[in-house]
Amino acid sequence: MKTHVSFWLFAICGVVTTAVGCGSAGVIFREPSKLIRDPGLAIGRPRTEKHVAKVVALWEASLGTGIDGKPARGFAGQILFFGPKSETGSRVRGTVVVYEYDDYDPELDDDLVPLHSFTFEPDAWDVHRTEGTLGHSYSCFIPYVNKHKDQVNCGLKVEFTAENGHKVTSEITEVLLPSRSSARRAAALTRGFVRHEQLGAKPVGKGQADAKTQNSPADTLDSLTIPLPKRQH
Repeated sequence: MKTHVSFWLFAICGVVTTAVGCGSAGVIFREPSKLIRDPGLAIGRPRTEKHVAKVVALWEASLGTGIDGKPARGFAGQILFFGPKSETGSRVRGTVVVYEYDDYDPELDDDLVPLHSFTFEPDAWDVHRTEGTLGHSYSCFIPYVNKHKDQVNCGLKVEFTAENGHKVTSEITEVLLPSRSSARRAAALTRGFVRHEQLGAKPVGKGQADAKTQNSPADTLDSLTIPLPKRQH
């Protein structure tokens, strides 16, 4: 009887391994709780949160690559999306727009006009996803588009639009961007919650995705390319 049961267990394991691949099967067998939380893993299709209720964005001053491909001051961000009952970050599918505000004053929220906006289509945004103790999170680098070298107080807001049209926005995060002369020194003191290889700080490479950018209504700007990282396996 034991031999018969062992045979069927071995056969089931073989079928699962064939269906989802050695890597996915290994994750399932090592961490079966992941399969319980996300049954789609069994067929290689992780679940996405279709009812995003909250967007939480953490930003800090950093250095990276600008929209012109040159080194630039900017903001390193880690963004998490939560469903109505989520305790950890969820994977999402939709369009993400990051709004950048110059000389940000929190007392003038009603009159804010973004200096610039960066649009990430669903496939481009998914490139930034990682999974860890906080669940699914997304990391990116947003360059500061003004060319002056002074210290400036900026604001950043994330807007998520799901495929069904549902829209959710984060609170505006206030970030003090050091002057260009002190930016490198400030970067050395970063809290490091975003891994730099995820920030697109390297030159544009083959297979990297594009993010569309848009200026404030007062100006116009053609679509430019922001170097994004390759998916990490």
